[in-house]
Amino acid sequence: MAALLHLRRYAGINHDAVLYLGQGLLQRWPEIFGVDPFFAFGSQEKYSLFPKLLGVLFGLADPPTVFLYGTLAGLLLFAAASWYLLLALLPPGQRYMAWLGSIVLPSLYGGMSGMFGYSEQFLTPRLITEGLVLLSIGSLVRSHWVPAIAALLVAALFHPLQAVAGLLVIWSWLVIRDRRWLYLLLAVVPLLLAGWYGIPPFRGFFTQIDQEWLSSLKEFSRQLFVSMWNPADYNLLAFDLLVALYAVRKFPDLFGNWMAAAIVGLAIGLASSLILVDILHLALPAALQLWRVHWLVHWFAMVALGVLFFRDASSDGWPRMMLLAVAILLAWAGIFWLWIPAFVCYWIWPRLICRIPRRAVFLLGIGFALGCVFFFINYLTTELLRFRLAHYRLDLYAIDRRLLAFPITGTALLLSAVFLWRSLQFHLRAVATVLILMPVLVIGVIRWDSRPLLNKAFEDAVFRSDIFGFEVPEAAQVYWNADSLTGPWLVLRRASYFSPGQLAGGVFNRATLVESGERIDRLRPLIEQSMWCTDRSHSSEERARCHIDSTAMRQACAGGSDRRPDYLVLEFNQPERAIGTWEIIDPVTGAVATTFRMFSCADIDGG
Repeated sequence: MAALLHLRRYAGINHDAVLYLGQGLLQRWPEIFGVDPFFAFGSQEKYSLFPKLLGVLFGLADPPTVFLYGTLAGLLLFAAASWYLLLALLPPGQRYMAWLGSIVLPSLYGGMSGMFGYSEQFLTPRLITEGLVLLSIGSLVRSHWVPAIAALLVAALFHPLQAVAGLLVIWSWLVIRDRRWLYLLLAVVPLLLAGWYGIPPFRGFFTQIDQEWLSSLKEFSRQLFVSMWNPADYNLLAFDLLVALYAVRKFPDLFGNWMAAAIVGLAIGLASSLILVDILHLALPAALQLWRVHWLVHWFAMVALGVLFFRDASSDGWPRMMLLAVAILLAWAGIFWLWIPAFVCYWIWPRLICRIPRRAVFLLGIGFALGCVFFFINYLTTELLRFRLAHYRLDLYAIDRRLLAFPITGTALLLSAVFLWRSLQFHLRAVATVLILMPVLVIGVIRWDSRPLLNKAFEDAVFRSDIFGFEVPEAAQVYWNADSLTGPWLVLRRASYFSPGQLAGGVFNRATLVESGERIDRLRPLIEQSMWCTDRSHSSEERARCHIDSTAMRQACAGGSDRRPDYLVLEFNQPERAIGTWEIIDPVTGAVATTFRMFSCADIDGG
């Protein structure tokens, strides 16, 4: 629990949680948000029950409260489901470190590394669905078919994409056990027939993405195309695959069988995405994002690493354990492919040490340990610099969590704690619980809510449509600079004119990207100048003087055949008259951290 609270600290309503916030608001106030570009042409909300659930909950509590406690509940569900599955997959001596591996080791997966991770520290249906998929697998391992199917169906109702990824792995496991499960492929035939006869959404099986739509998706949603992933994405994908292959070979039991199923599911997902999306450009497969099966493969890989660390530490194989740590650090440090020879050496280690003197093995272990220390010092130096830029304030930069998130730090601390705990007598365990574990847990509870200053200011000002000194009309569309959707949606409870986040719905509806493209063209000079003004490579004096020029302001607000924004919210001291301001106060210093200024397009355009 302490590890979970320290490493999965609440990030607030950000990332994809913002999109689900909007979907919940649409359920509650369709007359306001129905004109927002993200919803006007339809988005992914129609494929999930989660927005409807949020709409109901927003009638009982404000969105920040719902998202905070919902995230905590989702994280606890994921941790409990992981433990439930590992109880069935692994023997008693290995379960705990395997479980901790799923918590403390990096959770990132998929295209655009850093965008997605399992057990995310903000509320989306992905978090809930991942826990339900693990519960389903845990029930299936125990031959409890009814709860397994029920959990998977509920998961599909929350987030079909993550659930389909889990289904690929489950089906692969069933086929490995009994080839007759291949007949389940016949279930695809009715779906293809439905698509052939134009029944939505299955007609997307035969709908090809046109060139304009394809260009927009490749610009704004590159993660959909496996062939466009970055080298870092392939690097981490290959690492997970090699770890999984090693686990299949070294654990020829139930756990190894599931690892094999995960590999097969990953191959199906990646091949399907590559052929159906990257080559054939079909709409529904693009929306299904079958490459997401990587989340489950990555979970299995991190669990396997936890088992391997425990095995090597238990067998006095600390030099080999240090070699594994070096391989992990090379993979996550972005030093592409150099981890492969390290991991290959780890794989064949029993044969290597037979030919190496014992003293040389000891020296190799020391060298590997020093390599880990080198990586940590390099990481620590960067983190201390960032902490200094944040004026050594934990509320602005959580360096304690950042150090624990270093791939080996949490693992080393917890592995040491496990072996120390086992060596203690009962009365000493009681003392350690009171003097060490309980304080660490209390600190974790206190530090868990780690919302950044601006996030918390926005969430504290929930539904303040008069925050700028007057009531913003319900029909207004507001452009809030700096990619903000929480500004118009959460603070003002009004439709957003444009934000890059709205483009996430483009894969589900072509018209969303077309409309957004027109709005981008209108706002492009303003956005480009804003990026220049906030670029930290410029001096603080330059940034303080910077503002959007009048030409860009007039273009953003000019009348015409297309819809213009009603209001602009900028953080710059503009020569144009602001009709209202909102100051964000730093709670520690009492100084003004940021001032947002609202401008009326009617005033700027003269009508």
